Amino acid sequence: MPSDFPFWVVVSEVVRHTPHYVWAILAALIVLGLLQWRDHSVTRARLALAPLGLGAFSLWGATVAFGAHAPIVAAWIAGIGLAFSANRWLRWPRDIRPDGHGVFHLRASPWPLVAMLSVFALRYAVAVTLVFHRDWAGHAGFSLPLAMTYGAISGLFAARAWRILRSDSMPNALPAI
Repeated sequence: MPSDFPFWVVVSEVVRHTPHYVWAILAALIVLGLLQWRDHSVTRARLALAPLGLGAFSLWGATVAFGAHAPIVAAWIAGIGLAFSANRWLRWPRDIRPDGHGVFHLRASPWPLVAMLSVFALRYAVAVTLVFHRDWAGHAGFSLPLAMTYGAISGLFAARAWRILRSDSMPNALPAI
């Protein structure tokens, strides 16, 4: 596409050429995120779904965009480690009430929705960028930080699940702050 097109024309063409399944994924993420925006209970098994699903979605995004190369996967894994370190400080979620039988009661939070939409927006922005600049996928200065960001955002869900699971073994669960 020539670079002299107005911005709104470029944006409308990008949106128009976005596959329909992408909008279905966005709708599903919004629904799942909105369900977290109310007090709810979650079982151990269901607790694993978000980290596994979003982890697979972000790793797939990183390897499709930049290739399934060792440095890309290593940067993605480093991002997950960064998320676990960050969550030691963030302490997300803060109010967890385990029932002692594998069910955890959680307070409403907008943060799962924000994190899910962040993964989606990052994947979408990278895909669009690479349509216009395909050669950037091979540049470490572009691909490695983004692969790490993919891992960090999705890693927040794994760190969250780990914190929730740990609350079951802690006396009086984790205090609300």
